[in-house]
Amino acid sequence: MVATRRLGLAIMAALLIVGLGWSGRGYAQADTLSDAKAQLAQLEQQASELGEQYNQVQMQQTAAQAKLDQTKTDITQQTQKVEDLRSQVAMIALQQFQDQGFGPTAALLSATDLTDALNSFATAQMVAGITDSVLQNFQLQQAALADLQSSETSLVATINDSAAQLQTLKTEADAKVSAQQTVVNRLTAQQQAALAAQQAAAAGTGTTRSGSASSYAPPPPVQNGAAAAQVVAFAYARVGYRYVWGAAGPNAYDCSGLVMAAYASVGISLPHSSQAQYHYGVPVSAADLQPGDLLFFYSGISHVGIYVGNGMMVDASTPSRGVLYRPYTGGAPFVGARRLL
Repeated sequence: MVATRRLGLAIMAALLIVGLGWSGRGYAQADTLSDAKAQLAQLEQQASELGEQYNQVQMQQTAAQAKLDQTKTDITQQTQKVEDLRSQVAMIALQQFQDQGFGPTAALLSATDLTDALNSFATAQMVAGITDSVLQNFQLQQAALADLQSSETSLVATINDSAAQLQTLKTEADAKVSAQQTVVNRLTAQQQAALAAQQAAAAGTGTTRSGSASSYAPPPPVQNGAAAAQVVAFAYARVGYRYVWGAAGPNAYDCSGLVMAAYASVGISLPHSSQAQYHYGVPVSAADLQPGDLLFFYSGISHVGIYVGNGMMVDASTPSRGVLYRPYTGGAPFVGARRLL
């Protein structure tokens, strides 16, 4: 009887331990999935910030390259000016050597009468003045050429530094993307499936991390003008395109690159930077959004999308998801909107 009771108690204790064990594991798994989502969100923001830095450095590099191209043209023209003056200086030097110092005083002393003396003196003074002017101009033009050449050297160094910065930023951004996959790989198969389903629901039409896709109804007809309709149509037609750091089409985009290309289709030029784009147009409240408005995300602005109506946007999301059509709420923190049309 005692043995039977002990056996019963042992079985109950074992069942309780097993029950607690399963409960504990279930709780731990829920925590792990929640933590993973928080880590993924943080890594995505960090990658977005690095992408914005990449675009800003790329714009600086583009500006430096344009200035370098102009400087090279200026150097060519300035070199020709210096060479032309060098020929004049050589002729002057030869003439002075032949005259052996025949200047205004010598002209005055060698004249046969007063009129001839005055004329010779005036002529000699004029020649001396021209000579001085040519020599001074030659020195000035040489100095200007040296300044241009120094500027060229500095610009080349800036461009080389920018190229190194771009590579570093790309490497760091790619590392953030790889870290996201590492976070996912640590999850159980069940957790990965749950995460993929949540991402698919949030992503709308387009490739998700798992490669699955879902869809929403297409954007409604645009009622606020032909330009807005064109911007929306351009963006929506790029859903599913690849995300590439610093790209602005035609086959791949990053977030500000997609916005830049969409607005270029209606003749509006925008910089390749979400932070810079935030300073265009006029601010718009979330309650007053219209198709074509720009939507900005993250404190410090490092992501941008295009509002297309019915609470939806098109944006170049991440390298793993590409260009998406999805709700603009529920993902990255929304910080404001601007209207350009």
